Amino acid sequence: MVSMYTFKKCLTKALGLISCGALLFFVSCASTKLVPPEAVSPAAPPQTFAERLALVLETGNIDGALALFDDLSPEEAEQRGNRRLKASILISAGRLDEARAIADVLISEDGSDVESRFILANIEGASGKPKERRLMLEKIVEEVPAHTPSLNALGHISREAKSFRTAASYFDRVLAIEPDNIRAIEGRAQVFFMERNYQKAEELFNKLVALYPEHAEAYGERGHFYRETGNMSRALEDLETAKRLDPFNPWTAYDKGCVLLKMGKRQEALAEFDYASKLDPNKFIFYVYSAGIRDELEDVDGAAHDFEAIVRLRPDYYFAFEGLGVQQMKKGLYANAAQSFAAAYKSAPDENNYALLAAVNMLKSGVKLNEVKAFLDSVMRKVDRSKLDYHVLRLFFDLSGDSEVARRIDKEKSERIKAQMLFYLANYYDIKGNNLMADKFFIEFREMKRMDLVEWRLNEWILKTRNIQIGGVNVGGGGEKG
Repeated sequence: MVSMYTFKKCLTKALGLISCGALLFFVSCASTKLVPPEAVSPAAPPQTFAERLALVLETGNIDGALALFDDLSPEEAEQRGNRRLKASILISAGRLDEARAIADVLISEDGSDVESRFILANIEGASGKPKERRLMLEKIVEEVPAHTPSLNALGHISREAKSFRTAASYFDRVLAIEPDNIRAIEGRAQVFFMERNYQKAEELFNKLVALYPEHAEAYGERGHFYRETGNMSRALEDLETAKRLDPFNPWTAYDKGCVLLKMGKRQEALAEFDYASKLDPNKFIFYVYSAGIRDELEDVDGAAHDFEAIVRLRPDYYFAFEGLGVQQMKKGLYANAAQSFAAAYKSAPDENNYALLAAVNMLKSGVKLNEVKAFLDSVMRKVDRSKLDYHVLRLFFDLSGDSEVARRIDKEKSERIKAQMLFYLANYYDIKGNNLMADKFFIEFREMKRMDLVEWRLNEWILKTRNIQIGGVNVGGGGEKG
């Protein structure tokens, strides 16, 4: 999580005063496609290429930044520093082959150029070759022991691998060379946090803020620390400062949303998750939170939209198909719901309730009975015939035998399975048009209070739509609306 303040500060020095390799971290974390460059109104016209580049990158316009290189004179374009900058920005744009081509040429011209080798190492990492990246970084450090960007990168690699002692040694080496190095302070604090040494971690996060009081990342990192250690008021204060300093960082908004959710401020949290997904529409975790909140607030259309985004981004995440199916079922889109629950079952074939939900929706949508039977037959072949699940699946296959199934449900020892199968028995009677028996079992399911089940959310909705009252209270009403 890096603010454009830091990037801009480092970029203006990148051509001479600091390692160009250090620039890669800042470039790779820049936001994309947020504000057109013409929207930026600098206090004074930029005079240098580095300043112009920083201003365009501050808007998140990676393509615009790359276009600036086309305006350089041939002599400027050939400068090694400018070529390194372009390669770094190409990595941020995901154009790894072009970045590699530049780095390869730079290294062929000068094999001792550790800055270009550092860029190539990060290209390897971005290409899904972490081992090659680590080996290249280790080689750089072997040759140039004081190359702090490589030391920092190795520290973060070790931290992610949970090799905390090794990570700490890399960060400590950087701090011995550059006591104010932001990445090293941040990394060392994170190691202390992961080792549960919260006092030392907080001291370093405080140092980070003291050294970089205009730096969004410093507040963002400390805010994340406070969030993880349960100090929500301090976390919110830091994250609000971080967002003010750098409004284009989606992870700041995400952290702030998590804090607000912990504080019970769902609507405010939802606004932050929506803002995060607007900044970066390709992070599924943002939609996971916004979908969950909208589901709780009974915003069916909004929740369906968010679950659709999750399914698009992570088709292997079967909980998204579950959530989408629930919203589609609430909207009466039974054929769509059947497809969603069938997809969830395909991803999680041990969850027979997904198959049952698919069958219920197939029957409600008017799918031909032979198609329903074919689907259920494929499911039942994998289920132990002694299990209650099998007999309930068989009930929907035969569309008869409810008395025997009711008897088996009554004898079931697992409260979870018993509750689930009561729900499906109620749906069986609903499909058969026996409203009295359907209502009876929908109510029995509710009385078991299994709120941990997906069936609970559906059952509450069904009771509400059927206008069933329990104890003089209309079920499903009175919740917070969004």
